[in-house]
Amino acid sequence: MDVKIVRHKRRKRAAFYVTPNGIELRIPARLSKRVVDRILEEHVLWIRDTLQNLPQQTSILEHGLVLHGEIYPIRKDKGVTLRHDGTTFLVPQTWDDATLWQQYELWLRERALDYVVNRAPAYEKRLGVRAVNIRIGHQQTRWGSCSSKGTISINVRLMLAPKKIMDYVIAHEWTHLVHFDHSASFWNTCRTIYPEVDFAKAWLKQNGHALQFKKTD
Repeated sequence: MDVKIVRHKRRKRAAFYVTPNGIELRIPARLSKRVVDRILEEHVLWIRDTLQNLPQQTSILEHGLVLHGEIYPIRKDKGVTLRHDGTTFLVPQTWDDATLWQQYELWLRERALDYVVNRAPAYEKRLGVRAVNIRIGHQQTRWGSCSSKGTISINVRLMLAPKKIMDYVIAHEWTHLVHFDHSASFWNTCRTIYPEVDFAKAWLKQNGHALQFKKTD
């Protein structure tokens, strides 16, 4: 059965996720194999139907690349790097799919850092705080994090979402510099700098699983 089992230390219960690469069963780190096997057996029909309905693996060139919620076509040319001209992603003729996926993520990481650095000052001014350090990560279960020392990490996969969704996560993590919890005070403060909190949370809950970089063999 083609289901990837992913263990997470912080996960409290098992859940299935449909990704561009197939189906993942994300489980607590110490969940026994017996319980995992039972979960798979109980959902065997759903797994079989879902796998059958997944799109066939094809070249990335046929689908395009995503930036801020929009899909852009890919065109190969004589350049040596990945570029985006506003309407099309341009890639070197010699790149295969694996190279393109790798360079695409690196390209997004650079732009993600620029985006966060440019957006943060507006929130910092309103909150009266400042991050000590900003990082771009590729977490599987968290969209962002804020350490007790003031380091904020934003997930690069948010570059695949509309800008206003990424803005929500930035506002959320910067609010943690004021309230290091998820108390009522935290949410009230967060809404003062980002009023559409409920919309963004619902969007991520419904669409977050699709914000993935497809892996190549």
